[in-house]
Amino acid sequence: MSFLRRSGTSGAGVARGDPAAVSAALRKAGADPSVPHVTRHFMYVPGVKAAQQVARSVRGDGRSVDVETSARWGFWLVVVSQSMVVTSDNLSSVRTEFETAVRSVGGAYDRWQVDIAAG
Repeated sequence: MSFLRRSGTSGAGVARGDPAAVSAALRKAGADPSVPHVTRHFMYVPGVKAAQQVARSVRGDGRSVDVETSARWGFWLVVVSQSMVVTSDNLSSVRTEFETAVRSVGGAYDRWQVDIAAG
Protein backbone atom coordinates (compact mmCIF):
# COMPACT_ATOMS: atom_id res chain seq x y z
CA MET A 1 0.00 0.00 0.00
CA SER A 2 1.30 3.46 -0.70
CA PHE A 3 0.51 6.78 0.80
CA LEU A 4 1.74 10.12 -0.40
CA ARG A 5 1.34 13.17 1.74
CA ARG A 6 2.49 16.73 1.82
CA SER A 7 4.83 17.30 4.68
CA GLY A 8 3.84 20.22 6.85
CA THR A 9 0.10 19.77 6.32
CA SER A 10 -2.56 17.94 8.24
CA GLY A 11 -1.39 14.71 6.66
CA ALA A 12 -4.36 14.28 4.35
CA GLY A 13 -3.69 11.72 1.65
CA VAL A 14 -2.68 13.12 -1.70
CA ALA A 15 -2.82 9.82 -3.57
CA ARG A 16 -3.08 6.12 -2.96
CA GLY A 17 -2.17 3.36 -5.37
CA ASP A 18 0.33 0.77 -6.42
CA PRO A 19 4.02 1.63 -6.86
CA ALA A 20 3.66 1.82 -10.66
CA ALA A 21 1.40 4.86 -10.29
CA VAL A 22 3.67 6.74 -7.90
CA SER A 23 5.44 8.90 -10.51
CA ALA A 24 2.16 10.28 -11.83
CA ALA A 25 0.89 10.81 -8.28
CA LEU A 26 4.03 12.72 -7.30
CA ARG A 27 3.72 14.91 -10.39
CA LYS A 28 0.03 15.54 -9.67
CA ALA A 29 0.93 16.57 -6.10
CA GLY A 30 3.40 19.11 -7.46
CA ALA A 31 6.58 17.15 -6.73
CA ASP A 32 9.40 16.25 -9.08
CA PRO A 33 9.43 12.43 -9.39
CA SER A 34 13.06 12.46 -10.62
CA VAL A 35 14.51 13.74 -7.33
CA PRO A 36 14.84 11.88 -4.03
CA HIS A 37 12.00 12.05 -1.49
CA VAL A 38 11.91 10.81 2.09
CA THR A 39 10.22 7.44 2.31
CA ARG A 40 9.16 5.54 5.40
CA HIS A 41 8.59 1.80 5.51
CA PHE A 42 6.56 0.13 8.27
CA MET A 43 7.02 -3.44 9.48
CA TYR A 44 5.24 -5.24 12.32
CA VAL A 45 7.36 -7.69 14.29
CA PRO A 46 6.34 -9.96 17.20
CA GLY A 47 8.45 -9.00 20.22
CA VAL A 48 10.99 -6.33 20.98
CA LYS A 49 14.01 -8.62 20.55
CA ALA A 50 12.87 -9.63 17.08
CA ALA A 51 12.21 -5.98 16.24
CA GLN A 52 15.72 -5.04 17.34
CA GLN A 53 17.12 -7.90 15.23
CA VAL A 54 15.23 -6.64 12.16
CA ALA A 55 16.36 -3.07 12.86
CA ARG A 56 20.00 -4.19 12.89
CA SER A 57 19.58 -6.15 9.66
CA VAL A 58 18.03 -3.27 7.66
CA ARG A 59 20.20 -0.48 9.05
CA GLY A 60 22.46 1.05 6.41
CA ASP A 61 23.94 4.24 5.01
CA GLY A 62 21.33 6.93 4.62
CA ARG A 63 18.73 5.03 6.63
CA SER A 64 17.21 5.90 9.96
CA VAL A 65 15.66 2.96 11.80
CA ASP A 66 13.31 3.27 14.79
CA VAL A 67 11.72 0.56 16.92
CA GLU A 68 8.44 1.62 18.50
CA THR A 69 5.55 0.09 20.36
CA SER A 70 2.51 -0.49 18.20
CA ALA A 71 -1.24 -0.49 18.65
CA ARG A 72 -1.24 -4.07 17.38
CA TRP A 73 -1.13 -6.27 20.48
CA GLY A 74 2.05 -8.33 20.82
CA PHE A 75 3.83 -6.59 17.94
CA TRP A 76 6.46 -3.89 17.70
CA LEU A 77 6.80 -1.47 14.81
CA VAL A 78 10.07 -1.07 12.90
CA VAL A 79 10.13 2.15 10.86
CA VAL A 80 12.84 2.73 8.27
CA SER A 81 13.26 6.24 6.82
CA GLN A 82 15.43 6.95 3.82
CA SER A 83 15.72 9.35 0.93
CA MET A 84 15.33 7.78 -2.49
CA VAL A 85 14.09 8.42 -6.01
CA VAL A 86 10.64 6.89 -5.81
CA THR A 87 10.17 4.49 -8.69
CA SER A 88 8.31 1.23 -8.98
CA ASP A 89 11.60 -0.67 -9.26
CA ASN A 90 13.17 1.05 -6.23
CA LEU A 91 10.07 0.48 -4.10
CA SER A 92 9.86 -3.14 -5.18
CA SER A 93 13.52 -3.73 -4.32
CA VAL A 94 13.22 -2.14 -0.87
CA ARG A 95 9.99 -3.99 -0.14
CA THR A 96 11.58 -7.33 -1.07
CA GLU A 97 14.54 -6.59 1.22
CA PHE A 98 12.28 -5.70 4.14
CA GLU A 99 9.89 -8.63 3.59
CA THR A 100 12.88 -10.97 3.68
CA ALA A 101 14.15 -9.35 6.91
CA VAL A 102 10.83 -9.73 8.77
CA ARG A 103 9.85 -13.14 7.42
CA SER A 104 12.53 -14.94 9.47
CA VAL A 105 11.08 -13.58 12.74
CA GLY A 106 7.39 -13.99 11.90
CA GLY A 107 6.83 -10.32 11.07
CA ALA A 108 5.15 -8.57 8.17
CA TYR A 109 5.91 -5.63 5.92
CA ASP A 110 2.91 -3.32 6.24
CA ARG A 111 3.25 -0.31 3.96
CA TRP A 112 5.37 2.54 2.71
CA GLN A 113 4.83 6.29 2.77
CA VAL A 114 6.37 9.18 0.86
CA ASP A 115 6.66 12.73 2.07
CA ILE A 116 6.65 15.42 -0.54
CA ALA A 117 7.59 18.98 0.16
CA ALA A 118 4.76 21.49 0.30
CA GLY A 119 4.65 23.38 -2.95
